[in-house]
Amino acid sequence: MPPAGGEAPRVPVLLLAGFLGSGKTTLLNRILTAEGGARTAVIVNEFGEVPIDGKLVVRRDEEVVELANGCICCTVRGDLAETLHRLLARRRRRLFRGAPFERLVIEASGLASPGPAVQTLQLDAELAAALRVEGVVTLAHAAHVARQMAEHPEAAEQVAYADAVVLNHADAASAAELDAAEAAVRAANAHAPVVRAVRAEVDLDALLAAAPVAARAPERDPAAAAPHTCGVGTVVLSTERPVSLHALKMWLHFVAARRTWELMRVKGLLRCPESAPPVVVQGVYQMLELGPGEGPPPAESVVVLIGRDLDRAELEAGFARCLADPESA
Repeated sequence: MPPAGGEAPRVPVLLLAGFLGSGKTTLLNRILTAEGGARTAVIVNEFGEVPIDGKLVVRRDEEVVELANGCICCTVRGDLAETLHRLLARRRRRLFRGAPFERLVIEASGLASPGPAVQTLQLDAELAAALRVEGVVTLAHAAHVARQMAEHPEAAEQVAYADAVVLNHADAASAAELDAAEAAVRAANAHAPVVRAVRAEVDLDALLAAAPVAARAPERDPAAAAPHTCGVGTVVLSTERPVSLHALKMWLHFVAARRTWELMRVKGLLRCPESAPPVVVQGVYQMLELGPGEGPPPAESVVVLIGRDLDRAELEAGFARCLADPESA
């Protein structure tokens, strides 16, 4: 929800995910050194994972590194929520040089699923009022991602949660390997745009614009609906008929409660008779949020469910029961 009159706008948060060696740090340094970029605060697990050029460092205390370009780097020494609260308190008290930071980037551990971090940002009332999730960008090593997803559930979940995927180290893979890697990524996440890159060299503006897919209908790729070997897959449901908002809420909450941690992400953009604006669906685990979007309702309503061992037939049947009378459109 937009902030009420007189309240400061929420700070956008970008979450960088990706398995060990995928290139998160390289992309992070590109964000920090981009000319004309927003003043950025960065949260990482350990300073040692972020090779900040010594020439950029202005001041360093126990917890924070300040950079010459106005950006700051903060380490997670305990709970992420506590770190975020401390960082926001310092921002309110203007304890950083110059203007307050305008963007927050969280670099997740190479062995971490992005889900808990997203939940932290959305379930903590104070954090939700001050921060908004801009998107989850996952980096994947082009030569290794298919094997990593098959062998490590964390790698599969990192791809499944992504709003955009950077298929990095493209120079280390043949054309056939690149195609196979992209197919593996799309099998686990059919809606996220995939960008091939070398040394994480990507168009940051385009990447960030692609990340918040709630503003548009998710991309559809029926061929990518089958689960990967790790069991993580995508089910895309669509209809040109109006969808009952009440029935949709009931059904999504039922699915989330029944599938618990197996349902990783839910995204959607729908046309509902009860709402003049389009209805945007966002879900992480059992947490679901339905609210008004921008622009006219879509001609085709789409819901994307990403999770482990999803039953397509069961989900299609449940979604079909949410359809409203065509005359109610």
